[in-house]
Amino acid sequence: MPSRERVATIFKLAFPVSIALSSSLVMSLIDLAMVAPLGSQATAAVGLSVFSQTLVLAFVVGIAPAVQGLVARRRGEGSTERQCLPLNGGLLTALIVGTPLTIFGYFFAPFFFSLISSDPEVTKIGVPFLRVLYTAIVAAGMGSAFKGFWTGMEKPNVYMAIVLFMSFLNFCLNYVLISGRFGAPALGATGAAIGTAISLYAGVIINFAITYLHFQKDGFLTVKPERSLLVRIFKVGLPGTMQEFFFSAGYIVFYWMIGQVGTAELAATNVQVRISMVFAILSMSLGSASATLVSKTVGEGDPAGAAQWGWDSGKLGVISITLLALPLVLFPRFFLSIFLSDPHAISIAVRPWQLVTALAGLGSLIYIFAYTLVSVGDGSRVVMISFGTQWLLFLPAVWIVGPYLHYGLLQISFIQAAYGALAASLITAIWAQGRWKKIKI
Repeated sequence: MPSRERVATIFKLAFPVSIALSSSLVMSLIDLAMVAPLGSQATAAVGLSVFSQTLVLAFVVGIAPAVQGLVARRRGEGSTERQCLPLNGGLLTALIVGTPLTIFGYFFAPFFFSLISSDPEVTKIGVPFLRVLYTAIVAAGMGSAFKGFWTGMEKPNVYMAIVLFMSFLNFCLNYVLISGRFGAPALGATGAAIGTAISLYAGVIINFAITYLHFQKDGFLTVKPERSLLVRIFKVGLPGTMQEFFFSAGYIVFYWMIGQVGTAELAATNVQVRISMVFAILSMSLGSASATLVSKTVGEGDPAGAAQWGWDSGKLGVISITLLALPLVLFPRFFLSIFLSDPHAISIAVRPWQLVTALAGLGSLIYIFAYTLVSVGDGSRVVMISFGTQWLLFLPAVWIVGPYLHYGLLQISFIQAAYGALAASLITAIWAQGRWKKIKI
């Protein structure tokens, strides 16, 4: 086990990030829970929309580990480069990439939904929801750049405070807009999407204001990023972008396959995946702490010490997330009933829920080491493993067991468990190999 001092250092960085990232996911869970009374079709539509948005957001989320890795590495090297220069580059990248994605996604939303849903009512609810989410792509990209900056600067508390405010604002807007309170129109599921979009833009405005007040002298918005820096951000962030893209696209295909089994199964799977993503986000917070400590220590010229920070983060992930998942394993119906109102959907979700949550601790290694490897410039092999295990093994197996052989969620959950164990083993092997220690960014 890591020493008490090392555990404290990791958690000092990881805890605020975990709260912030969990709050980000909580925004989507708030949407899910507050839309649940509208029925299983609305629940399914929200889940499909969120994953469809995530597929497009993949093109900007790679900005976070790139900015974080550059900021932490330069601090470790004692560089005289302006500290906000990577942030400026990340914000410009988010604007350049996010604007055309917003336009493209908005107009093609009906086409996207026609590919992943065969239920007309789910499509009717989902298309306007998805279109509203697409209008916030630039905000999400800029938020990703700020996340990388604050964590790279070892100031995750700032990021946490902003995201908590965004979550609170999202809840308030959902309360008003979904059911039409205080004179507002009752917009249903679309109201939840509007609340999320407004919250994301509010977070960007707050980030700009705080950074401008405290880091103007460090080059924020005053130093233009050169083309070479933008290329560097693109190069470091591209593997993370591709990993997220294939991962999100794979889950859209997964949702489509489950939809072929039944709408109740789709609603149950949506909740299961959402909760699994809570654990994934907790894992990524440890990965974020690991990335900062590893990048900084590599910059200081101590690759062995950097490797140990990664191993310590991985150990903490397995232990802490297994303990956090235990109540969900023991009391599945209680937690499922928060998000599902259909008794049949709850009954078919119980055993799959228990299996997937029981293995959440082992699965944390995927996110911890993958995020760290991307931030230090060794993300290409992460993409290969992510793509290979998901698209060449997991999805074909789900198709055979589900739509083809007509088995249920329990059998599909066994495939999920095997897929997670294999991916965790391969990603951990890359970290142990240590090739990342020699990469310069």
